[in-house]
Amino acid sequence: MPGNCVIALKLCDGLPDIEAEYIGADAGALWLAKKGIGMKLAVGDFDSVAEEDMALIRQYAEEVIRLNPIKDDSDSESALRHAIRMGYDRVWLACRMGGRMDHTWVNFRLALMFPEQAVLYDRQNRIMAYGTGRHVIHKDGYAYFSVFTDQEAVISLAGMKYPLQETRISHRDVFTVSNEIEGEEGILEVHEGLVLVMQCRDA
Repeated sequence: MPGNCVIALKLCDGLPDIEAEYIGADAGALWLAKKGIGMKLAVGDFDSVAEEDMALIRQYAEEVIRLNPIKDDSDSESALRHAIRMGYDRVWLACRMGGRMDHTWVNFRLALMFPEQAVLYDRQNRIMAYGTGRHVIHKDGYAYFSVFTDQEAVISLAGMKYPLQETRISHRDVFTVSNEIEGEEGILEVHEGLVLVMQCRDA
């Protein structure tokens, strides 16, 4: 089942404009159901969803998996792992970043756990991790391009306002914030390591 899957998370403020199938994670499933969007799957402990709303979720979901609230992974991680097992090429986690920072941080970690497969998305940001190789990054209306690593990496940047050539960065470096793709696309080459790319725009 190749293609895009969008997972609506608990705090979802919009969906990417792409052709995709949908999974609802916890209250994200209710968000989709209230918008009349069908889901391949609804998954979560649903501890924040009223029982009367579960009927609406079941109406719009082909399958519902109810998790034990006492578990070792988050609802978003469980939904992401289900999507990957279902065979999707790219999984978009539609959320609202900047609310509960513990949830935001978990989602950053999920992007790093599944490089080039998991994408974090809200109305201002698109975030994805990249491993070694040459990557074409499309601007797509995002004004700013930032790249970070949680360990060490060696990167080159081309087609950007501030290019780099085989530059070593570590988790301590922040000079890689707020770069800009000059045309419609830029080139990120990761020579070593794993990086997290944040494409952002002002509200």
